[in-house]
Amino acid sequence: MAEKIRIAIFRGAFDPFHNEHKMIIKELIRLNKFAQIIVMPLGLAPRVDSCMTPAGYRHEMARLGIRNMPGVILSDYEINRPGQYSYMIDTINYYKKKIRNDYLKEKSKGISKQEKIGSKKADKSKDANSLKSTRDMKVVISLIYDSDALDAIEDWYQPEQIMKKAKLLICCRESNNFEHLNARADYLRTKYQAKIDFLMIKETDISSAELREKLRLEQAPKNKMPSVVYKYIKKNKIYRFSQEMAQLSQQQLIQLAGYEKEVRRHVSLSRLNHSLNVMQYAVHLAARHDYDLMKAAVTGLLHDISKSMKLKVQYRFAKKVGKLSPLNRNIVHGPAGAWYAQRYLGIADPEILDALTFHTTSRKNMTKLDKIIYLADKLEPGRPIKEFEKVREIAETDLTAAMKLCLEEVRLSQIRRSKKRHPSTKAARKHLESK
Repeated sequence: MAEKIRIAIFRGAFDPFHNEHKMIIKELIRLNKFAQIIVMPLGLAPRVDSCMTPAGYRHEMARLGIRNMPGVILSDYEINRPGQYSYMIDTINYYKKKIRNDYLKEKSKGISKQEKIGSKKADKSKDANSLKSTRDMKVVISLIYDSDALDAIEDWYQPEQIMKKAKLLICCRESNNFEHLNARADYLRTKYQAKIDFLMIKETDISSAELREKLRLEQAPKNKMPSVVYKYIKKNKIYRFSQEMAQLSQQQLIQLAGYEKEVRRHVSLSRLNHSLNVMQYAVHLAARHDYDLMKAAVTGLLHDISKSMKLKVQYRFAKKVGKLSPLNRNIVHGPAGAWYAQRYLGIADPEILDALTFHTTSRKNMTKLDKIIYLADKLEPGRPIKEFEKVREIAETDLTAAMKLCLEEVRLSQIRRSKKRHPSTKAARKHLESK
């Protein structure tokens, strides 16, 4: 009889990751029937109409939420995969192939190890039979969904293939209409030969939409989320600027998601988090000062894209720009990132490229975008520097005054640390003081 590996895929926006998500995962663990429980934040989803929080935030909230849960794996497959949208059937096909290949590889390693230590012929024959049965192994995937999936699934992309290749494990509560759920399940079983089971979970009063709004207003109760998730959200003010982000069009958000994937390829998780913070705060400042939100978002997101590249690569890229001199290891990533954005991402807007180049030093005759990105980099919520609180307050109404105060604080900090100021920074300060 062919061996079966049972996998559960719990896919969702996790926007934010809250206690009901954690409760469902604990119930899946309690069932003790899955070799792996895969928690998968959504990528770009065609049927999600509202603006989702950037994927990097949602991935980190999920990572923190499932920490120390045995047999639970966080997947970044959907938020990293190429293409405009993520479809469930693609995810099913990917994991069926991946889990099978990983399993075969491990089995083959075990047999090779036995051969090296001189197994007997009988053992070799047994191993060959074991490998043959392994090749017949089946990956059985259960998709974890809320009860409304039974009504919606026929509108999804290739629903017949989804129900053919995976089981549905539907979470339901005492308040559900079980007569309707059973009728829908029987209908899908008859029409598509769907394999459907139900998982009873406790009733909660958690609504993701309500949580997001309360988090935006900084009024959300701590007991709705794992404490570590709540602290992460509070520190980075993830939902504080959601209304400004929601002003971006769907096409612009798709473009930003593509840039975010590119940033994720090059930087650490902490640097990605900083980049997302700068992006959202830059959008906020742009909204406050009547500036193009998308240009602010793109520049904020990409400002540190070359920061983790090898230093010699950064210098090579920066010299191609030729706009910032002298270069040093602390500022070279600015022009290097500008060249990377132009060469590999096709960004040609000179205002964006210059703001990337000078985001660490500032410069004489700063544009509005220069000021927004310089300030966002210094003032983003993940950097709660006490000396910048007044700058943050002034930036809400006057970018030029905020730049003057910010550059003065930077000057004093450099004096305390016996650091020299860059000529470009001196020129910026002198120019602003003359106004």
